[in-house]
Amino acid sequence: MLEFYPIVTGPLGENCYLVWKDSNAWIIDPGTDAEDIIAELENRHLTPVAIVLTHGHFDHLGALDALLKQWPELPVVMREEDAEWAFTHNFNQYPPFYMHQKRPATLVAAGETYTCGGLTARLLHTPGHTPGGQCIWFEREDGVSLCFTGDTLFKASIGRTDLPGGSFLKLNASLKMLAEILPPETTILPGHEEASTMAWEVKHNPYLREEEAF
Repeated sequence: MLEFYPIVTGPLGENCYLVWKDSNAWIIDPGTDAEDIIAELENRHLTPVAIVLTHGHFDHLGALDALLKQWPELPVVMREEDAEWAFTHNFNQYPPFYMHQKRPATLVAAGETYTCGGLTARLLHTPGHTPGGQCIWFEREDGVSLCFTGDTLFKASIGRTDLPGGSFLKLNASLKMLAEILPPETTILPGHEEASTMAWEVKHNPYLREEEAF
């Protein structure tokens, strides 16, 4: 049975998620506080098999170095559009939260689906917050639809588009795509704040309601 657990990390309250089946776990968006992530894995007797990133901002990957020191062979999955800049010398120079991460050698390009350790998810390219933003959709896994939306879609809101590489037009198109393909009962698990459902977002989120379309 597919299970998940959120770990709120760092000063920006970023949601890192552990997603597992049996004892194999994906780590989605390890923002900071690597010791908390490692402790939770150990407490639940889980073996990490992959790190999957929704995008390349510092508050979603700040624990990478520590996790890869612990498990150096873990694949790190993200889209190339974000990998091109996320590990450069000028990455995320926003004091006091500057964290320079070294691009991991195990980085792989994200395709339409990704399978590792008995878990399979569709990786939906959702640019707008960043060029290589992606949502991680466990489509009808064990009868449950889960989508980890990073900073693309929040409850009643969306990610900002005023940072380098952001585009409101692209984000708007990404939101429409999500509304079209995700079942209404899909649980939305965002990169910050509380969870929601696709049905609730379509009804209440001003960026998804047709009568309030931007």
